[in-house]
Amino acid sequence: MRQIIFILLLFICSNIGFSQKDTLVDLFVNKKLHSKSQLELLNQRNIFSQKKKLTLTLPFFDDFSQEYYLPDDAKWQDVNVFINSNYPVNPISYGVATFDGLDSTGYPYDFLNPTSHGIADYLTSQTIDLTTITDSVYLSFYFQPKGNGNRPENKDSLRLEFFRKSDSTWVRQWATPGMDLTPFQLVMIPVDTSYQNDAFQFRFKNYATLSGNVDHWHLDYVYLNDNRTYTDTTLDDVSFVTNNYNMLYELTSMPWSHYMVDSIANMRQTIDVEYRNNHNANYAVFYKYQVIENNGAGPVIETYPSTTSSKNVTAFSSLIEPQAVYQLPLNNFYFPTDDTATTKVFQIKNYFDLNSIIDFNQKNDTVNSYQVFGNHYSYDDGSAEAGYGVEGIDSKLANQFYIKKSDTLKSIRIYFNPVTYNHSDKSFKLCVWSSLNPEVKVYEQTAYYNPQYSLMNEFLEYDLEYPLFLNAGLYYFGYQNITQDFLTLGYDFNNNTSNRIYFNAEGVWENSNYPGSLMLQPAFMNSEPVVGIDEESKNLSSAVFPNPSNGIFHFNVQKPIEISVFDMLGNVVKQFSYDTYSSIDLSYLPNGVFFLKIADKEGSAIQKIIISKQ
Repeated sequence: MRQIIFILLLFICSNIGFSQKDTLVDLFVNKKLHSKSQLELLNQRNIFSQKKKLTLTLPFFDDFSQEYYLPDDAKWQDVNVFINSNYPVNPISYGVATFDGLDSTGYPYDFLNPTSHGIADYLTSQTIDLTTITDSVYLSFYFQPKGNGNRPENKDSLRLEFFRKSDSTWVRQWATPGMDLTPFQLVMIPVDTSYQNDAFQFRFKNYATLSGNVDHWHLDYVYLNDNRTYTDTTLDDVSFVTNNYNMLYELTSMPWSHYMVDSIANMRQTIDVEYRNNHNANYAVFYKYQVIENNGAGPVIETYPSTTSSKNVTAFSSLIEPQAVYQLPLNNFYFPTDDTATTKVFQIKNYFDLNSIIDFNQKNDTVNSYQVFGNHYSYDDGSAEAGYGVEGIDSKLANQFYIKKSDTLKSIRIYFNPVTYNHSDKSFKLCVWSSLNPEVKVYEQTAYYNPQYSLMNEFLEYDLEYPLFLNAGLYYFGYQNITQDFLTLGYDFNNNTSNRIYFNAEGVWENSNYPGSLMLQPAFMNSEPVVGIDEESKNLSSAVFPNPSNGIFHFNVQKPIEISVFDMLGNVVKQFSYDTYSSIDLSYLPNGVFFLKIADKEGSAIQKIIISKQ
């Protein structure tokens, strides 16, 4: 029977041949750290934490209800934990601080030793002045082990420490060993008079395996104040539970021109919005959502409901309210047609109020999501809670998509996550199938790719050897292993499209054994004449002239090159072997669009050409 192989088992048994072919493992990198702007933000925060310290006064509160992934630097001094709404299960409010075995860049603290164990993440408060308190001071917080991630083992722990000014030491106040998933648990800790000075700080830290994204703890609703007692546990607050909302049917993203082929059919009927009442009284929540153009900076194009509506949320419980999107007769919203655009981003703003009832924390009464129309199709939400792979030489993995519009496929976007050992020396080749039973392959890479790991991008684009024109219809996008190892891809637990994931390890195509979505996405030209160019061979892309031409093309390249000519269907219509070419004659070809692949010893480039004979 196939079963989940967790990463610690891989650590211990890495030299043993596993019989499992369809494998789920824990993720080793925080995908939300993978962009240049985020790394620049991280560098700024590191400089801030080293040079600037703040002194705060009571009350201190943070429920981590924010859109950015780093801790709020007005409240916290370090940047180790990961702020997100993807890992927790039924949190107190949307957004938690997640502790794991990764450093502030999203990579393992110790990538060389798979069994290393020790202190991993810190979350340290800014200095808090406790010299003018009125009465007893308590620190409260909620925590959850595992969530959607990996269970912390018994030797792992989450700990709380206070800074003692008198001898400049950190003193442990509370700790819990690793355990399986539980609901969020409340902890109340008194701050005695020995800490009531002008230099009070508290910090959380976790002990974990240091070689990956494992041993997860999730922290929520940290609250420090005076005039509290041990029984002061009621939260006068109603909150959203997540900020991940999507209005497309099944998909999370698709090219804008593909969406417009049948806008209404591509819409969900409803979005299921969840509210949580953390108070001991019932509240009527007056709710709405808006859709705003231009990434939230443009006009509001939808408000639902148009009249005032509310639902009662009972004490200490959650309410899931299906809010109509395109669900007749309640609502008929779809994203409006715009033939002038190639990409679009809409902000989906969910918000509510309590009809003048005092709400302790109004920050979590609004959440923003973003509907992105780029150049690719996707089922995942960009959050990889685990890794997924197929094992065995010549084994195959595919993600099924129905392409709404005929277009030219230029690349396959894949998020490979680093695991115990670096697989960048392993090999695979891209494949596209129009059918799996019988197996019909419409594209197979002749050369091989190696998995690449990068802190600069969430997904890396693996370019096809030539642009591939695909008629609208059902296709399977994926790869074939050249080596034995399963090459773990990001796996999203918050969306389940496992019925679209297929693997072939022993000659038979099967569906994935694990609920989730594969982070593998086909990317199209989106009706734009944009093609992939190898970085080291950019000069080749401008070597062809004139363009358009009557069929005679000249080359400004003073070295041997190889030339391949493809039609719009990806068929090779002419090849020229390595030589120094001043021109080629394609005048015998009909008028239309073709592609040249120009290769030298250092790399290659693809150039679109147009033959236009008078």
